[in-house]
Amino acid sequence: MLLGIMTGWGCKKHYSPPAATANYNYLVVEGVISAGGDSTIIKLSRTIKISDADRKSHETGAKVTVNDDQGASYPLTETDSGRYAALPVSLNTSRKYKLNIVTADGKTYESDYVPVQVTPPIDSVGYDITATAVDIYLNTHDPSNQTKYYRWDYTETYIYESVMDDPLEFDNSYQAVSNKFRLRTPAQQVHVCYDNVNASTILLQSTANLKGSIINNYPITQIASTSEKIAYKYSILVKQYPITADAFNFWSQLKKNTEQIGTVFDALPSEVQGNIHCTSDPAEPVIGYVSASTVSQKRIFIGRTQLPVWPVSPPTDPCGFETLSWAGGNIPQDITGGVWIPVGALNASFNPHAEDSVYSVNLVLYNCVDCRFHNHGSNVKPAFWK
Repeated sequence: MLLGIMTGWGCKKHYSPPAATANYNYLVVEGVISAGGDSTIIKLSRTIKISDADRKSHETGAKVTVNDDQGASYPLTETDSGRYAALPVSLNTSRKYKLNIVTADGKTYESDYVPVQVTPPIDSVGYDITATAVDIYLNTHDPSNQTKYYRWDYTETYIYESVMDDPLEFDNSYQAVSNKFRLRTPAQQVHVCYDNVNASTILLQSTANLKGSIINNYPITQIASTSEKIAYKYSILVKQYPITADAFNFWSQLKKNTEQIGTVFDALPSEVQGNIHCTSDPAEPVIGYVSASTVSQKRIFIGRTQLPVWPVSPPTDPCGFETLSWAGGNIPQDITGGVWIPVGALNASFNPHAEDSVYSVNLVLYNCVDCRFHNHGSNVKPAFWK
């Protein structure tokens, strides 16, 4: 009997379920038609196979417009990575709006007409400090009791620093070797960077079963005490969107399918019906739900001095100095190629047995000194940063 069990175990074959290998290439539409107070940003992408997780899925080259039920049209301009945007426009809240999309391959898509929802202001965004984390929360209410369904989004911005400072830059455009290693100006510093992180969860709440439209201490996100986000200074911008009951049902189902699975007690994934359709091929599924609303937003900052003295995690890859020497005016490729960055003064000495002077400089690997290589951050301070 035991032999039979062992034999059966040894004969197991790898199985790839159809859902993991089927080449579905459905359009995904994300965004809100902003009726005032914020830009309208629509992101277009394509579903991909699980095995192609590293492949880019941005939908570029499309024509995207917002249309109202009176025939007016507002074009969106493609910015980058499948994002299409229009500057803030005060839309007529008594009209209904829809999204029209024509992709580069000529397929056409449109959403249903949706009414404009007017959001109440966010009362406050605050935070609580626990032993191991910072919990961000939100308070809001609608005194008119018109808003029954809410959705939130957020963007986190924080400062981080490279492991080592780099006062020098290498500029190969100068003729003399001594001029190629120059002190950086403040605008050229690459020691301090800013990173942006968008929400990775769906944030929803309904007050339909309550007497009033009041939401207290709704959890937005949690930041671990060891996170680099709060090592120096942190900011979060929270945006609030009022949505319809249909939109709430769509986002609730999508949340269950994407976030609340993995245990025997979770609901099984089910088909999510949005309000966007492929008009050139009605049988083709489209993923997304387009709403139209005004937007309320609030930003807070949290400085390191406002938090306990939590330890900051050390870098996983220690950085050390190397010294590189060469004779003559030909700079080694390790420097010209940007693999190693100069961090000390250039030393030069005359060598009677060489055509030119002998040079040496202290170097560090680029990812130790240039913060832009970490999380694709930027060394340009955001306009809103205090």
